[in-house]
Amino acid sequence: MPDESSGEIVAFDRLEAQSVRAGMMRWLAEKGPRRIPQSPDTVLAAGNAVLIEVLDGGNDYHYRSVGPALQGSFGEDFSGRRLSDIVATTPRFGIGLRMLYDMVRTSGEPLFYRGWVGQDLPDAQFVYHESAILPFGLEEVDHIIVVSALVPRDRHYPPTAQPPQQV
Repeated sequence: MPDESSGEIVAFDRLEAQSVRAGMMRWLAEKGPRRIPQSPDTVLAAGNAVLIEVLDGGNDYHYRSVGPALQGSFGEDFSGRRLSDIVATTPRFGIGLRMLYDMVRTSGEPLFYRGWVGQDLPDAQFVYHESAILPFGLEEVDHIIVVSALVPRDRHYPPTAQPPQQV
């Protein structure tokens, strides 16, 4: 396990996690000819997704629901919390999330991110993750769904020639 967590923005075709790729395909199908899909509820994948509401034009974000697979991997259900609370308690992690959410909110474009969890996040129950961060709304982005695949800490890591095992 690395000392510090790290991550990178990647192109869609570099994602290995089928569940994340499937989330993007559902987003595209719902979007149709529009710039972004209107309703996040039609794309929300119950187990491995987080539904986030944009508050006050992006001044904060509200976690409306966190899928059960992600609750277990984070060791808590942070549904109902705000991103500002996470920034206050875990600044580096929270600020990183804010940057990703802001990029998706302002561009209206999906973003794909993967990374490795280091010893700086000792409570994390996973060591590797891939995510699709997907925008929704009418005129502007008012919700974001993050569809994630996580490699639990107790699985073989680093992945060899096989893609990471997903939750």
